[in-house]
Amino acid sequence: MTAASPVVPASGGVMTRTRWTICALLFFATTINYLDRQLFSLLVPFFENELRLGPTDLALINVSFLLAYGFGMVFVGRWIDRVGTGKGLSATFLVWNIASAAHAFVGSFGGFAAIRFLLGVGEAGNFPSAVRTVAEWFPKKERALATGLFNCGSNVGAILAPLLAVRIAEAYGWRACFLVLGGIGVVWIFFWTRLYRRPEEHPKVSPEELAHIRSDAKESTESLGVSEVFGMRPVYAVAMAKFFTDAPWWFYLTWLPKFLVGEFKLTPTFMAYAIPVVFIVADVGAVGGGWLSSKLIARGRSVGAARKLAMLACALAAVPVMAVGQLVDVPSVAGIPSVYVAVALLSLAAAAHQGWSSNLYTLVSDTLPRPAMATVVGIKTAFGVVGGAIFQIFVGRSLTLTGSYAVPFLLAGSLYLVGLLVLHLLLPRVEPVTPKRRVPQAAIVAGGLAMLASIAGLQLALNRPPYASVDDYRATRPGQLGATGAPVEGPAAHVGWMDARWYLWPTAQGTKAELVKLDRDGRPVVESKGASAKGYIGPSATEVQSTRAPGGSP
Repeated sequence: MTAASPVVPASGGVMTRTRWTICALLFFATTINYLDRQLFSLLVPFFENELRLGPTDLALINVSFLLAYGFGMVFVGRWIDRVGTGKGLSATFLVWNIASAAHAFVGSFGGFAAIRFLLGVGEAGNFPSAVRTVAEWFPKKERALATGLFNCGSNVGAILAPLLAVRIAEAYGWRACFLVLGGIGVVWIFFWTRLYRRPEEHPKVSPEELAHIRSDAKESTESLGVSEVFGMRPVYAVAMAKFFTDAPWWFYLTWLPKFLVGEFKLTPTFMAYAIPVVFIVADVGAVGGGWLSSKLIARGRSVGAARKLAMLACALAAVPVMAVGQLVDVPSVAGIPSVYVAVALLSLAAAAHQGWSSNLYTLVSDTLPRPAMATVVGIKTAFGVVGGAIFQIFVGRSLTLTGSYAVPFLLAGSLYLVGLLVLHLLLPRVEPVTPKRRVPQAAIVAGGLAMLASIAGLQLALNRPPYASVDDYRATRPGQLGATGAPVEGPAAHVGWMDARWYLWPTAQGTKAELVKLDRDGRPVVESKGASAKGYIGPSATEVQSTRAPGGSP
């Protein structure tokens, strides 16, 4: 932010509207934020084979971003409070745009993980800065509208990303897409540094507009310590609800492009039009969820009952997405191509999530004192990304073992009901609370470290290679299969970018043919679907069975 200009009234006696110009800048910042965030998942179909990235690799790259974004929001937000939104948003915006453009120069798993981590740190500054800017520039009666307007940028960015990214990637390559779209934020930084000042220092704000901005009674600025915040029961209720229900949302954000292209054999162009539909319907859900709870309150329901009934409706609306993983091998449903049914169910699930989130965020203001809200939002975000990270690790493992999205979608459709149950058990009554006790900071730090350790431990447990080498596979597999002898090495094949080979094992029930893929490090992974695996190139199952079996029989 440049040095403050002296206040020169824009025009005496006239109410200027500079605050809406600032809101427009926040809208464009949020649009770019989501556009940059979505590029990686949208471009995975373009580079996963070239860079030899498997499901586990993609999951860990997503985890790298999530952890940096979630935990970074707590620390970056506090830093922005110290330096101010002008400098704070400029600096974090520059970091995330450099990181976004730098994806063009990455060519390995480690490089992507590092650059996604940097992107998460930078993007963590957007929403804390935007919320703080709205509080500085708008009176209370206009803040909800201003927040809603700038937050629309998230869905606009998610809609524009596939439309722009796929066209650029098809025409000029995926690296050019990162470079072009990742660099457009430089234009925004130029306008932000030229136009942003605090209201009292802005040359285009008239005395009338400044009086309007400062028309509220003086707000308490006394903040609550983190120890006091963690001493309030509703914090754990909303945080745990966020833990369970952010997982499906991050699953949709990060895996949907790869799912549609890989499972339904869609062209990237079709995918680019299908994904915006999901996010447009999600906007309807965001409004509808808030409307429903407000309507129930107007009809005499208590605040707690209204919020929870609205959340129950959203949780039930998410259940049908459980069927999406089963639609992959079904050509049509009631004469409708299965891909259209899948997109419709995904759109309903996205709308359900946004309606759920609208009520979950409102529960914060229903139960917690205002000085604690920003801290609680940071805590909720951290819990949400931990849940999302754990789910990402599970998705990677599930795809590696089964080659199917069926189990992840089954979980995605059920987690909202689990989250609502946990919320109700921890918060049976929705009513304002005040801090009554403190939680030692050592316990808070230990809890944070325990969450990180759980993610690391789960990653090691779930994604430990089943076999260290082909020799290890040949030595270990007989006991697992109940084989009666050594295998015959069958024909070679490919599954996507992976080299693969068939092995025929003699068992008491007959010969068992097994397809074994080699990951990026040459470690064997059994492909349970065999010749039916997505991306399989090689002999048919019949041809494999005709290979001479162990013991010399055909």
